[in-house]
Amino acid sequence: MAHMKNILTSPRASVKWVVRNKIQEAQKFVQDYNLAARCTTPDKLEGLYNDPEVNAVLICSPTSTHEPVIRDSLLADKAVFCEKPITDAIDSTAACYDLAEKVKRPLFNAMHRRFEPNFCSVREKVMKKELGNLRLIKVTSRDLAPPPISYIKTSGGIIYDSTIHDLDMSLWLAGSQPESVYVSASAFDPDIASCGDYDQVVVTIKFKNGVVSSVENGRVAPYGYDQRLEVLCDKGMLQVDNKRSGLVWEHLAQGSSVPPIDSHFTNRYPLAYAAELEHFLDVMQGKAELRVKKEDTLNAMRLVRACQKSIAAKAPVTMET
Repeated sequence: MAHMKNILTSPRASVKWVVRNKIQEAQKFVQDYNLAARCTTPDKLEGLYNDPEVNAVLICSPTSTHEPVIRDSLLADKAVFCEKPITDAIDSTAACYDLAEKVKRPLFNAMHRRFEPNFCSVREKVMKKELGNLRLIKVTSRDLAPPPISYIKTSGGIIYDSTIHDLDMSLWLAGSQPESVYVSASAFDPDIASCGDYDQVVVTIKFKNGVVSSVENGRVAPYGYDQRLEVLCDKGMLQVDNKRSGLVWEHLAQGSSVPPIDSHFTNRYPLAYAAELEHFLDVMQGKAELRVKKEDTLNAMRLVRACQKSIAAKAPVTMET
């Protein structure tokens, strides 16, 4: 819904089609928002692909559905905005990018944290070495509550579904390729454990330039959606704290209270979602080059694969060259 709202508020975009498994939901959305849009289901996309007024397809469906929709959209001469991951395998992801290059249409992997203004500010300072050389990256990423088990079963696992954002953040900031990775993972929720998945992971990445990244990602944080970043450099530290749901702090004789942190990713990252859509539109209009390129996506996927190997081996894993 975050992407839809941004499309509706952008003067450069409009909604032509809404695709849902339950077409009644799409029809209700179109009616509620008074849109001049058509509705269809995922098994009947020919009309969409043949519509000359459709310049781009935005994909927010489960990962298992991405590849055919990406391929068919590109072959229909549509630009593609796709929620991560592009596909669930490195080879098929590379093939999608190769097809995009062949048909000369952009394929955008929506890694939204690269577009969050505060994270962008930190990266700019790191790249300019305003605080000296980078030494340590610490990423904390905790959900308020786990998603439904039905989602867990098809998510590809916490590393692929959630931690990939933090791995990409580390790659984006480190300015180097990873040398080795070690993951410690636990499943406290028996339902999640029964899916062969985990709800708490800690990832340590050693990069070739000496930088170390510590990523802590969990499915449960009862106090809110916890998203923090620290980077330690030679001359100091940069820190991005949580965004709170209000600005009123209360101080009394018996103690103080502060507003809770945001509870959901759509509340924490609205500016990032808006910025990535505007970037995609800039790319479509020839005003910018993709800021998430093929190699960025593949590097994140290679790191995910190394994390999975580390979990299975219960040991550090050297990155493949």
